[in-house]
Amino acid sequence: MKKTTYIYFFVLALLFSAQIAEAQMFRGGLKGGITASEVSGDHAGGPDKLGWYASVYTNRDIGAFTRFQLELMYIQKGSRAYYDPWDDIHGNQNNGFLLKEDNDIDPDPDPDDGYRDYRFNLHYVEIPLFFIFDFASVTQLTFVDRLSGELGLSLSTVVGHYETDDIGNDRTELMASLRPFKFGELNIIAGMQYPITDDLIVHVRFSQGITPLRTRFSRDEVVCANVLECYRKRHQFNTVWSFGLSYTMFYGGN
Repeated sequence: MKKTTYIYFFVLALLFSAQIAEAQMFRGGLKGGITASEVSGDHAGGPDKLGWYASVYTNRDIGAFTRFQLELMYIQKGSRAYYDPWDDIHGNQNNGFLLKEDNDIDPDPDPDDGYRDYRFNLHYVEIPLFFIFDFASVTQLTFVDRLSGELGLSLSTVVGHYETDDIGNDRTELMASLRPFKFGELNIIAGMQYPITDDLIVHVRFSQGITPLRTRFSRDEVVCANVLECYRKRHQFNTVWSFGLSYTMFYGGN
């Protein structure tokens, strides 16, 4: 992972150097919004953990309808499972997680203790790099031609975390010692943008971790059919939906 980190920052340095060397059009501004996230491998279903993110960004044109964008972001991720009578009636996944005896946090859960609320809060610094393309290059349909798509990768690292069990006890240090966090994570991101004005843009993104945030099980604790399935079952990965706005504050170049 350290080698991957060095390569990633080397690519970013090249991008900035090229931007300065070539007086092409570039922009910069601020972004912010809300997140809905989950962590795979914790038996809790759904993106039930809400949070927020904020970033600064710069992008530069590489064609009439395409550009690269670089961001420096703070973002909240994690997972949450809470008691809901609906789960009791319908057998939903969150109820199974909160009462599961091998949930690693509460080895002897009492279904009648009156409290169920597992929380896993993660704070990240993240550096995404995107390729953005305008739909106007392929269609002239009204409204659709104003859409832009974005595909990219991001490198992130944990800068803070907080974890409780399902009866509200702080398990932050215990779980960090049992399951140490990886130094960094690599994520793949896809999104859509739509301009409200020339400088104000609304966007939605989906981010999926392709390297784990931490290891949950050893090799002999999982039963799997192939290497990929074993990798997925042994580790935990971040999944995040984000919704927000970006505002362009300056323009430069030709």
